[in-house]
Amino acid sequence: MRRKARGIKAKQKFAFILFVFMAILTVLFGRVVYWKVAHGAEFETAAKNQQINRYDLVNAANRGSILDRNEQVLAVSTAVYNVVLDPLQLAEENDEKKTKETFTTLCEYFPDLNYEDLQYHITLNPETNKINTPTHWKYLVKGVERSVKEELEAKKLLGVYFEQTSKRSYPLKTLACHLIGFNNTWGLEGYYNDEMTGTPGRSFILYQGADKVTYQDYEAQDGNTIVTTLDYTIQQYAEQAVKETMETWPSQNVAAIVMNPNTGEIYAMAAADTFDLNDPDEPLKLETDATFRETWEAMTDEEKSEYLNSTWKNFCVSDTYEPGSVYKPLVVAAALEEGVITQNSTFYCGGKLTVADRDINCHLHSGHGTISVEEIMAQSCNPGIIQIAQKLGVEKFYKYQREFGFGEKTGIDLPGEAVGILHAESAIGPVELATSSFGQTFNCTSIQMATAFSTLINGGNLVKPYLVSQIVDDDGSVIMEQSTEVVRKVISQKTSDYIRTALKATVDHGTGKKIAIPGYSIGCKTGTSEQGARDKKKWTLTHMAYFPAENPQYLVFSVIHIPEGYADGVQTTATMTKQLMENIIKYKNLEPTEATEETATLNNGKTTVTMPDYVGSSTYHVTMDLDGKGLNYKVVGTGNTITNQVPKSGTKVEVGSEVILYVAKSEEDSGTVKVPDVMGKTYNEAVQILSDAGFEVVFNGETTNSVVSAQDPKYGVSVEDGSEVTITLTKQEGSEETAEEPKKTTE
Repeated sequence: MRRKARGIKAKQKFAFILFVFMAILTVLFGRVVYWKVAHGAEFETAAKNQQINRYDLVNAANRGSILDRNEQVLAVSTAVYNVVLDPLQLAEENDEKKTKETFTTLCEYFPDLNYEDLQYHITLNPETNKINTPTHWKYLVKGVERSVKEELEAKKLLGVYFEQTSKRSYPLKTLACHLIGFNNTWGLEGYYNDEMTGTPGRSFILYQGADKVTYQDYEAQDGNTIVTTLDYTIQQYAEQAVKETMETWPSQNVAAIVMNPNTGEIYAMAAADTFDLNDPDEPLKLETDATFRETWEAMTDEEKSEYLNSTWKNFCVSDTYEPGSVYKPLVVAAALEEGVITQNSTFYCGGKLTVADRDINCHLHSGHGTISVEEIMAQSCNPGIIQIAQKLGVEKFYKYQREFGFGEKTGIDLPGEAVGILHAESAIGPVELATSSFGQTFNCTSIQMATAFSTLINGGNLVKPYLVSQIVDDDGSVIMEQSTEVVRKVISQKTSDYIRTALKATVDHGTGKKIAIPGYSIGCKTGTSEQGARDKKKWTLTHMAYFPAENPQYLVFSVIHIPEGYADGVQTTATMTKQLMENIIKYKNLEPTEATEETATLNNGKTTVTMPDYVGSSTYHVTMDLDGKGLNYKVVGTGNTITNQVPKSGTKVEVGSEVILYVAKSEEDSGTVKVPDVMGKTYNEAVQILSDAGFEVVFNGETTNSVVSAQDPKYGVSVEDGSEVTITLTKQEGSEETAEEPKKTTE
């Protein structure tokens, strides 16, 4: 019985142990199921990550290139490689022959590496019982070219890998440095950083089992390329002109802008204090100026940083100054637009004008006497422009100042654009109105001034300046295109046409005659302005020129900012402006627009003119150009956009020949009625013809014994029904006609 009881007890004990064991297994299995369900994905990822060798190579994407309008490379990134050693792999393999081959080859390719140093990385440290460099990642050499990387890869060196990275370079070094920028911060590099930054790729090395190694590569996606409006050749000309001017007349800065006034495209933008984009932290003066080198070495880090920041800054968009007399035509345009003056208004200049409690001088102290609106601009007469501003009044003066874009950013695609400082409208008293009328006591940037002036000569549109025309992806597809953006209409076509042609007088016989180029029609306005406190005698000199004057394609703005030892009549922007225009004319092979002594003649001795291409141009511009060339014309059709011409462009014709212009109405063309030809008609005949056609008549001159010698708008131009046509009457000897009472008169 006892033996039986003991057997039962043993069975019960075994059953209990088995139960406990099974319970533990059940709990463990339950936990496994729980972790599998709740955290299975997480553990699976971790397991995969453990398979990935200690390597996770990041392959840097190439940054997008920067090109000029003709696809000249201005900035480019190329793939380079970092050479990486895996000491742990070498130690684990423990293959003396392969290790020696690896180290010997590396030392042959890279003389700066030392065999003993490489051996040190895999030498066992007796204190730790580990190799001296217990890592899978040791950089040996950085920035190796692709060709070297491929040669080394072909040798299949043990424990050597290559990490792809990218190297940014600027092949033209200093060219357009202030525009292009660097460090993904300055210039176009900063403004379009997101567009040019690519997506990095990755390379994984996977270990499967003890020996099997597989590779997984995810290619990098290169950044987008930006195509600029810059013209590499014109940029060179601008920088050359700036450099030579700075050498002749050392100044705080010298700058030049070349742009298309119709579209806002920037062809060139240059300033002094250039730097090498490949090494921007090293001023170029260190190589050429021993005195500067000594000064530089004595500078603190903070002083060096301040100096470099001022050098990297783009003067044309980030620095402001009082623009001076280049502002005067804007005041004239505003006054014409508001009808407070006409093109034939006259004013008196006695050499100075008393405004409130002070006398404001003209640069011609003897005075200009009675002076016309055109001559106020051509001779840069201060008393004349002050009187025009007084007629305009504070409210309208301020309104147009803002309309022309002063006191706000132009929106150019560059970082760091300044706004400038204007008088508040409520703070403009008689003196402030007077001084502001000739560009003093308010500040603006060079790009603001050039953009505003473009409005005067492009038909009255304030257009946004821009530097990038396209963004192109790695496949060559255009993903962004930028074109002309009209911010607003500021003045009428008629006012713009007058200002554009009137400013030719500045070059013909005014303050800008030094920039005249025989055979080429150029408009211009000059400026000389004092900066800051007047007792400091700091001056800024400017030249705003455009050509061809009848249909401007190029605007050139030159600035000498605060020259050392300024002397009136010595320093001038005329030299650099003319040089820049001459270079553009030669580079673009632009035909002369005016007859000169050198103009080709036919065998019979008659002067000839080479026909320009007028197709697509406005009759407003073309008829003036034809008059200047001494050619007659006939307009066929209604509208202001020329669709065809006879003779064709490039044809040589005699002066006095007739040109046929075929026109049509464009979407922007509001003209519906063609202006009749009343040239040579008597006053009564002209009034009758124009009235029958639905026009109002305005005349200049005497109506008796006179005939029409000029009309505006010209014959053939289409305008809105009921518009005014101004006729100029010139007395004719022997004429007996008696005029009727005039219907309308002007100043």
